[in-house]
Amino acid sequence: MSERNRTDSTLPRKAMARRLVAGLENLGQTLSGEQVETLLDYLAELVRWNKAYNLTAVTDPMEMVERHMMDSLSIRPFIEGRRILDSGTGAGLPGVVLAVAEPGRQFVLVDSNGKKVRFLRHIKRTLGLDNIEPIHARLESLTLDPPPDQIVARALAPLARLVEWHRPWLEQGARLLAMKGQLEPAEIDELSGDYSVEKHALEWAGMHGERCVAVVARRKA
Repeated sequence: MSERNRTDSTLPRKAMARRLVAGLENLGQTLSGEQVETLLDYLAELVRWNKAYNLTAVTDPMEMVERHMMDSLSIRPFIEGRRILDSGTGAGLPGVVLAVAEPGRQFVLVDSNGKKVRFLRHIKRTLGLDNIEPIHARLESLTLDPPPDQIVARALAPLARLVEWHRPWLEQGARLLAMKGQLEPAEIDELSGDYSVEKHALEWAGMHGERCVAVVARRKA
């Protein structure tokens, strides 16, 4: 862990920790003190890199706890399997957050933006996150061996396009967790009848706007 981050006086670290712990309690989740500190280290690095590389539109550290940490952790109960693909991960959301919370799982973080993948490689080294694998690639041309057990996509694309990009793995039994704000029936209707969709509302105290996760799976023959 980076002691420089933990003593960084430019961040309201204690207030961020309190908000994160309160949010975890609201979600009915627990993390160890070390895991909480690791997530704050991640946010500290995100704030630092964001000044030069514009990794996220959210710039206020306290707001990052709400919009990034809590949003990512809200789908933790839906995570299944050993190998999880985070498609279009950006600065590592939700992949890095879930990797800290679920150290027994492996997270493959894929993005086509080189500077964001460089940041993720820095995070892997700096925080010692051996269970993340940053990959610089476009989803349309991505091959993975072994294949993922589950796929996570946060505000990435309409469901039909997500299914098209991930079809090979969905055909092999992987489930897609599509994190969204509003999900209109018309977007679900655009999917082939070969796929089922379960919509689950995501809620926590202090959340900004409507959030949900659509669980998409290939129907069994």
